[in-house]
Amino acid sequence: MKKFWISLIGLWFFVMSSSAFAASLTTWQIDEFNKKLDNNRVQLLKNLDDSKQKLESTAKENSAITETSLFKAASCLWAISEEDQDLDFNKLVSWLQETIINEYIKLDWDIKRLNYGLTSEDPIVFWNTLDTYYNQNAQKISDLETDYYVKATKAKENFLAYVDNNKDLLNWLAVKLDAFELIQNSANNATKALDAFSWAINKVSTLLKDLEKAREEVEAQYEAQLDKIIAETIAKYQPSWEVQAQYYVNKENYMAKFRTEIKKAEFYLFSGIFDYEKYENLLEKKANIDKQFLGSDKNLDCSLLLTTSFNITRYTEWVQESSNAIIEWLNLLTDAIEDERINMSILETPSVTYFQKDAEKLIRNSARKFRNMLESISPVQETTTWDVVEETNSAAESTPAVVSVTFTQAFKKNQYHEQVKTLQTVLKNWWYYNGEITGVYSPATIEAVYHFQLKESIITGNEKDKSAYGWFGTATRARMNALLQ
Repeated sequence: MKKFWISLIGLWFFVMSSSAFAASLTTWQIDEFNKKLDNNRVQLLKNLDDSKQKLESTAKENSAITETSLFKAASCLWAISEEDQDLDFNKLVSWLQETIINEYIKLDWDIKRLNYGLTSEDPIVFWNTLDTYYNQNAQKISDLETDYYVKATKAKENFLAYVDNNKDLLNWLAVKLDAFELIQNSANNATKALDAFSWAINKVSTLLKDLEKAREEVEAQYEAQLDKIIAETIAKYQPSWEVQAQYYVNKENYMAKFRTEIKKAEFYLFSGIFDYEKYENLLEKKANIDKQFLGSDKNLDCSLLLTTSFNITRYTEWVQESSNAIIEWLNLLTDAIEDERINMSILETPSVTYFQKDAEKLIRNSARKFRNMLESISPVQETTTWDVVEETNSAAESTPAVVSVTFTQAFKKNQYHEQVKTLQTVLKNWWYYNGEITGVYSPATIEAVYHFQLKESIITGNEKDKSAYGWFGTATRARMNALLQ
């Protein structure tokens, strides 16, 4: 009956048209196109919803498998084919729904152009176009039902067979995948909280924008200072191109450290509640994990994750605790700003002034340490004609150069050893140690080693009261020796 009605309407259009390819359409014809298009859209979306209801139990049964860590592990190792991995029925339905609506919008625009006389169309041909829109998408809905049922059944069978033979392997990889996902989510959630906090401030004050502008100016000053030091050191030592390349590598490292410190100063006003350094450490942990296990295409290398000796799971507790604390702090500040319990406008000028003073001090100290670093890797010369006057605060602050060293042993607390002097020098040049070069493995030296271990991801930060804290052991020595080479 429906096909007969459609045919009758089509014949009526043909008869009523002034010719088989009419250049203009009547208002009544345009209205009929609109009605037909709307009816087709409504019916297609209803069919899609009916299909969703029909396969609800299959989708629910399937999600009980596909959402498990074991299935993700099997998929990551390609034990489940790529086409069988995408079994989120709601996602598939949403994609088809979006397709139907986008095609509807295009056809609706075509009808509007006909109505305004911007284009012409044979009424029968356009009528058939509307039928094609309906028929093709109705077929897609039908195919979705069939394909999904077949795919879900096949994936389930393949997965269960694979699990039976590889359960221990999948369980081990699943633990690592969960740890990787937790680290990603924790860092992302903390960043969202910081964005919400910044947005709340920007609504009522120019404070962050003013500080951001000041920070950009300070970074430019600092970089210019480092470039000047490099130029002076090259003029003094005339080093090889390889050594000059090391200068610029060290410059990038110092710039990265400086950006972290200056960002910390930017948030100093809120440091009583929000620890920006902890947020930076969280991002650094995530970046280290990404660097190790994400390929150039940003896809996770599950084979590497499975076989690596790196213990990713030891980071998860610290990462989650840090993220939760950061989010809690930022939410407290955000609520206080939104409730107007903090008057941001009166803090703008004094905060920027303090930031600039703190930045000037930071530039001086860091530039001095950078000069010492370059001195330590520059070729030794018996004579020099360099007449540049360096800033020195005291004899205790002067740092001896380290030309070449390989650390071979650990040290006990308060032990004296000549190599401890070298270790203190390296740590001082790398901005971890601020004390005198004494040769004693003092608490301050242990604390500096601890911060080096944190920076290089040798420990997680939970070891403060354990033996790993500040212990100059095999892993720590190996990493430091590698960096010195």
